[in-house]
Amino acid sequence: MTHIALSDPRESHLRGIFFKVLYVICIVLMLTLVKLIDDVPLGELMFFRCFFSILPIAGLLILRGELTAAFRTKRIFGHVTRTTLGLTMMGLTFVAVQALPLPEAVTLQYTQPLFVVAFSALFLREVVGPNRWGAVAFGFLGVLVITWPNLSMLTSGTGELSRAELIGIAAALIAAAGVAVVFLLVRGLVKTEAPTTIAAYFWLISSSLLALSAIGGWVPLTWEQAGLLVLCGILGGFGQLCMALSLQAAPASVTASFEYTSLLFAITLGWLIFDDVPGINTLVGGAMVVAAGLFILWRESRAGGPVSKRKLPPSP
Repeated sequence: MTHIALSDPRESHLRGIFFKVLYVICIVLMLTLVKLIDDVPLGELMFFRCFFSILPIAGLLILRGELTAAFRTKRIFGHVTRTTLGLTMMGLTFVAVQALPLPEAVTLQYTQPLFVVAFSALFLREVVGPNRWGAVAFGFLGVLVITWPNLSMLTSGTGELSRAELIGIAAALIAAAGVAVVFLLVRGLVKTEAPTTIAAYFWLISSSLLALSAIGGWVPLTWEQAGLLVLCGILGGFGQLCMALSLQAAPASVTASFEYTSLLFAITLGWLIFDDVPGINTLVGGAMVVAAGLFILWRESRAGGPVSKRKLPPSP
C-alpha cells in the first residue's frame, strides 16, 4: 500500500478543511440549480450532471499534463464500486431536493457528518476525540435550532405527511448515510490513486451508465434548462476534485463538521434567490454552526495542536 507522506500534519489538515469548504459551496450551488430545473427526467438530469463534470476535470489534467496518466489504474473494481454507490446516492439526493422544500432537503443532509465521524471511527479506525464529537453534536444542535420551527413535515396542518414527503425524507436520510460511505471509499482510493484519477473514472463510468437512461425517454430542453444542466455538471466536477483533495489531505473526522458551513451558503442563496429572510432561530442556530466549525479550525491551527492519529486498513 502506498502511503502519502505528510511533513506537516497541521498544515495538511488546514488544506483538507479548505478543500472541504470549496466542495460544500459547489454542492449547495448545484442543489439550488437542481431545484430550479423543472420537468426533466431524473436520468437525463443526472447524465448532464455527470457528463459535463469532465470540463473542470479535463482542464486540471491538461494543466498538469496528466490527461493520459489519469486513466491508469490497478483498482478498477474500486472505481466501479465507488461510482455505482455514488450514482445511487446522487439520485436519492436529487429525489429529496425535488420532493421536499429546499430547507427540509438540505437539513436532512446535515446528518451526513455524524455518519462520517461514526464510520471513520468504526471502519477506518481513526481516533476521534471528544472535542470533535462535541463539535459535530453542537453543530447538529444548531441545525435543529434553525429548522425545527419551519419544517413543514413537523408543522403540517393535517399532521400527516404526503407520499412525496415520505419518499423525500427516506431518500435524504439514506443518501446522507450512503454519501458517508462514499467518502470512506474515496478515502481508501486516495491511498494509491490520484484525486484526478478518481474523478476521471467517476466521469467515464457514470456517463456511460446514465447514457442508457435515454432508452427510457428524454425530453427536449430549452436553452435555459440546458445551460443550468451544464452548469450543474461543471459544479459537480469541481466539487468532486475538491472532495478527493480534502480527503487526501486530512482525516474525514477532521473535516466532517465543515459540512455544516453549507447551511450558511444555503441561507444566503435562499435570501438572494427565493427572498427568504432569516429569522431569530436561523441567526442563533447559524451562530452555533459557525462556532462548531471555527472551534475545529482553531484546534487544527494552534501551534503544537493535537494531530489525529489514525490506523488505516490495508489497501484492497
